[in-house]
Amino acid sequence: MSDRERRGDAPGDIILEPNERVLVATRPLFLWEPLVVLEVLLILVGGFYTSSTETVYARSVVLFAALALLVWIVVKWIPWSRKWFVLTDRRVIASWGVLNRNQAALLLDRIQDASLTRPFPLRIVRGYGVLHLESAGEHAEERISGGLRELAMTNATAFYRALTDAQTPG
Repeated sequence: MSDRERRGDAPGDIILEPNERVLVATRPLFLWEPLVVLEVLLILVGGFYTSSTETVYARSVVLFAALALLVWIVVKWIPWSRKWFVLTDRRVIASWGVLNRNQAALLLDRIQDASLTRPFPLRIVRGYGVLHLESAGEHAEERISGGLRELAMTNATAFYRALTDAQTPG
């Protein structure tokens, strides 16, 4: 969990209403650390091959695999880094997009039902869970998540707890 997620800070491009307070900000799960370790291992293995004719082919294959993995990591990381789920004291906000930034919001008083699914074994990793929001109004559910039916995120338990607390009058 990043410092921003712990503090509940929204990313800079989230449009908030005057006096609106961010409760939790989180993002989808992306396990990039094991991929980076695999990338380093591929580069190290490719570097250990000698320049003999038998190993030139093997070295080329390993280094090509390392390059392909690096490109795949960057291609997946860029959109992931721009996707956020933000809970404020008034709304649930989804923000996504690299070149075209999108933001959708659902007022807390429009949410009729919220449920949380924490699948094993992913719930062990960064508090992963899937939050399903049902709201008043036709197609409102699709609006919040940009066409997705469920919000799959890290730090899901804290998000769900803060959501239910914000909905409870008191």
